Amino acid sequence: MRRTRPTPTVDELLARRTDDGTGVVVAVRTPEGTAYHARGELPDGAASILEIGSVTKTMTALLLAELARDGLVGLDDPVADHLPVAPPVVGRPITLLDLATHHSGLPRLPHGSLWPAVTSERHDPYARYDEAALSAAVLATRPKVEPGRRFGYSNLGGGLLGWALARAAGTDYATLLADRVTGPLGLADTGVELPAEQAHRLAPGHGWRGRPAGRWDLALLAGAGGVVSTAADLQRYVAAFDTAYDGPLAAAAADARTPRHPAGRVGPAKVALGWLVGPDGMLFHDGGTGGYRSFAGSRPDLGVSVVVLSARARGLTGFGILLLRAAVAAAGGAAARPEL
Repeated sequence: MRRTRPTPTVDELLARRTDDGTGVVVAVRTPEGTAYHARGELPDGAASILEIGSVTKTMTALLLAELARDGLVGLDDPVADHLPVAPPVVGRPITLLDLATHHSGLPRLPHGSLWPAVTSERHDPYARYDEAALSAAVLATRPKVEPGRRFGYSNLGGGLLGWALARAAGTDYATLLADRVTGPLGLADTGVELPAEQAHRLAPGHGWRGRPAGRWDLALLAGAGGVVSTAADLQRYVAAFDTAYDGPLAAAAADARTPRHPAGRVGPAKVALGWLVGPDGMLFHDGGTGGYRSFAGSRPDLGVSVVVLSARARGLTGFGILLLRAAVAAAGGAAARPEL
């Protein structure tokens, strides 16, 4: 016998969340508008700036879709065409599409990254990856399976995609992102670099145990997780993936949200360019760095989205998904989940 469990409201979910004093910003967008909820140590309230970690990968994938539409790159270009060194391959070459959909066969992290993770470099484990270090790591990489065979989440792959796109465009990743994504979408508080005059707005990060944690410098791997932003900017960004959106980057965003492959062990989800796509059409991604966690999710067909930014390195993906379901229910979407 099937029964349904009512979906908690946004207010109920927020009331259940316990605070530890670290900063957290929640932004809930429905067709009626966007509501912001800010708690904890936030130097600029709901407008505070935080690291977004791997949500950056969706921006890198959007760059891929946009540059492909312009003919600067092709989705099926071998990544070796755009890098000074080529990752070793098993079977066919790794393509830009493989990197954007986590079907490259590359490992999760660069070769040699485990040692810094247990030394003093663990507080900023990617900062050493300049061109020489990353090139050496790429050459030493041993792919796990042939490209296209199965989903395997890879920070290395996301970083190489950003590096390859920047080289194809003849610039660096931070400039490419500003020129092609954050500028056209009006994301004034989003980017790789944090201007000195805005540094006071950065919420202080905290590790899993609550100890202070600084920013991560992802160097040439910035496309995997090197962006900072605000909840308002991320809501504006996520809105560009709505099916009704017709502003800058609309065509590229439509390409990016299109499912491409099953996402393996991520339940019944599929993977688009950067984004994961749930069976109900939910678009989502989370992120984490040494002192921050993030979640961005939406129902593009309904114009409903949720952004959660936290200055504490503890997971909040489940919380974000519940908030999104609650927001969908409030907007008149599916109000309950079937349960056996």
